[in-house]
Amino acid sequence: MRRVIVLATLAALALPAGASAKEVGALTVCGSDGCKRITARAALQGFMDGGYETLAPRSSGPFFTVKVAMRHEGEDAGGWTVEYLRAANLIRATGDYSKHVWTRPAGVTAQALRRAARGLQPYPAEKLGPVREPSPVAVEDPPARASRPASGGGSSRLGLAGGGAGAALVLVAGALMAHRRRQRPG
Repeated sequence: MRRVIVLATLAALALPAGASAKEVGALTVCGSDGCKRITARAALQGFMDGGYETLAPRSSGPFFTVKVAMRHEGEDAGGWTVEYLRAANLIRATGDYSKHVWTRPAGVTAQALRRAARGLQPYPAEKLGPVREPSPVAVEDPPARASRPASGGGSSRLGLAGGGAGAALVLVAGALMAHRRRQRPG
């Protein structure tokens, strides 16, 4: 048994490594007067691993854009742009259904973003737009309707459900009685 395990391990090590996954190739922090690129591996990996999701700030503030460039097997694999509020240490991304998702970058990534934004002129808060999602609009309940018997001698759904349940009980009772009769010695 031990020999089989050793051979399986050696065979697995001899196989070529699987295809690499997509990874962040670079982060480019931009302000109104220019951009700075982040290529430090630890910061890129930290961005990919993410910080943690949090609540939106109470109010808007000056911000930078961060262009995320993805790579796959050494080739450009697209990317996206998020907003970075340096003072609040928050990143805003657009999630499903155009909802904003706020995250707080952690550790090396937070330091690299702060360092890259240093010396750049942020975009004004007014360009960021609202930071909190609007509350859902209250919808009034439809007016209550008085129940009336169906016209034309029909029956209500409740009556049909009750009739169906009654028929099922009759069938079950009949099946039980038939089963007992078969079990009686004759």
